[in-house]
Amino acid sequence: MKKIIRERPSYYSEYKCTGDTTCIDNCCNLWVLPIDKKTSDYYLAKEGEFGEYLRKNIYEENGGWFLKICDNGRCSFLTDNDLCSIRLKDCEDSQPFICKVYPRETNIMVGNYRQDRLLIACSEVARLFYEDDRERLEFIKTEEEAEGEEIDDNLKEKTSMLLAFRDGMVEGLQAGVFDKSLFEAYESTESLESLFEDVNYFEGHEPTETVMNNVRALIKEAGELRKQFYEKVPKAKMWMRKTAAYFAHRQLLDTVQDGSIDGPLISVFRSVHILELICLSIFKERGVFTVEDMVMSAYTFGLTFEISMFNINLMKEVRNKSKDKDYPDNENSELRPYLYP
Repeated sequence: MKKIIRERPSYYSEYKCTGDTTCIDNCCNLWVLPIDKKTSDYYLAKEGEFGEYLRKNIYEENGGWFLKICDNGRCSFLTDNDLCSIRLKDCEDSQPFICKVYPRETNIMVGNYRQDRLLIACSEVARLFYEDDRERLEFIKTEEEAEGEEIDDNLKEKTSMLLAFRDGMVEGLQAGVFDKSLFEAYESTESLESLFEDVNYFEGHEPTETVMNNVRALIKEAGELRKQFYEKVPKAKMWMRKTAAYFAHRQLLDTVQDGSIDGPLISVFRSVHILELICLSIFKERGVFTVEDMVMSAYTFGLTFEISMFNINLMKEVRNKSKDKDYPDNENSELRPYLYP
């Protein structure tokens, strides 16, 4: 057995799926979802009429199994009442793993550290996040025992240093230390437009497609609109600081996998700026901006960027190399105007 540190946001235990009562959208629309091996083996071996029903609504591709999507974009197991027929006819344990845990991400590992997350791609998570008037995010750490050998002391030390850096960033973002990077210094218009040209999103899916098209159209005029937004929406800066802390808490762990701090760090600020543009598109259209609009903006961002590995990696890419000439010893520089103004 080994000792580990587990951390989760304070609102983690408060989350409950609301179904079709307050949900902006249904999770079972448009997503091509993989079926984990344990579940696919169960479906393939299940006997009787229900077994035939299961196999009729899944398909194999490149050695993996997936849930079939109907022509209207709905999961083939979704009933007319937006309920899961697998869960109704069998039990929750029969659902694919991803369906059981979403919008949770559990057991994200770095050394002896484990993190449990909730994704703002779920509108109910976003609602919990933004309707909480506390200005700072809080996280709960616990010590637990897990199976396996004790973690190497060297890895523990590296993990501790990474977490200390991340926690400092989280606190600094919430305290306004990095407000210049959040609210004043930005990438070039050309760089943002280029990024949006490459982003993958659900075409034909409302409201995502409409919002994304509106965002592209207002990038050039965002400066003046931004001033109006923060003047008329008193809580907007607090929402953005908290969101930046949320991104930092999640994304800075990627430094272990990436082998570099540059990509994950720049992704934190870029994520806030893109979310802000989504907010501005709604503000421009309506002239006002409520907490429900903030939930909608976060959901749209999450559905587009947070659940797509392609877009997550895109957020870390070099888009503006204008300052690289000042640092000739760093060929792969990911310096940004808002990090090095």
